[in-house]
Amino acid sequence: MSKEAVIKLIEAAESNPTLLKQLHSAQGPETVLAIAAERGFQFSEAELLAVMQEKQLSFASEALSDEQLEAVVGGKGKKQNSYTYNTYN
Repeated sequence: MSKEAVIKLIEAAESNPTLLKQLHSAQGPETVLAIAAERGFQFSEAELLAVMQEKQLSFASEALSDEQLEAVVGGKGKKQNSYTYNTYN
């Protein structure tokens, strides 16, 4: 049981579309632990959550953080303020 096993599961998912889809649709740590156990990966919920936090991953049922939401909608660039000046004569 270790964080390395969690990382190996993530690496395995990168080359296995079926596993990747299962993990992406997981509704919580219990589901991920069950999927991992089926494939021979053994780790604790605490180890899973620690790796997920380090890699900024979340479960399907969780809302996106502000940072994740910005990345999805294209807010990952340099922020620029725009000003509109009106002149009245």
